[in-house]
Amino acid sequence: MRSTLRSFDPNVFVSVRNDKVDFINNILLVKSLFLIKMGFMHQVLLYFSSLIAIMALFFGLYACGRVAKVLSATKDLDWTAIANMTGDLASTKKTIQTLNNRINGMHSPKIAEQELMMQLLQNQGAKQNGKIIGG
Repeated sequence: MRSTLRSFDPNVFVSVRNDKVDFINNILLVKSLFLIKMGFMHQVLLYFSSLIAIMALFFGLYACGRVAKVLSATKDLDWTAIANMTGDLASTKKTIQTLNNRINGMHSPKIAEQELMMQLLQNQGAKQNGKIIGG
């Protein structure tokens, strides 16, 4: 006796005497595919983790090289040199800040400010019809 459910879904287990052979064959096929997939997945995980470990080794060596460069560059550095560099850095920072303010128009030379004040005073003192405008 053959089951009619097999035609709709081949993975449905129907306990009919004639389907035992089909069920065993199906289980063997599914298990073998599962083992093949798991074997492949184990290979992928093995190679992927090996690749990550090698990359971590190279990144570690690169970091050690950079630290060695910094240590060799600052080997002869003393507190006097650090104080001199700090002073130079502060003066350079002040110069750059002043230049940026001039470029942005926030800090104009004193001469331009004096000329503006003179023009304002002249405009306030101007007479119109004999009357002083302003102030």
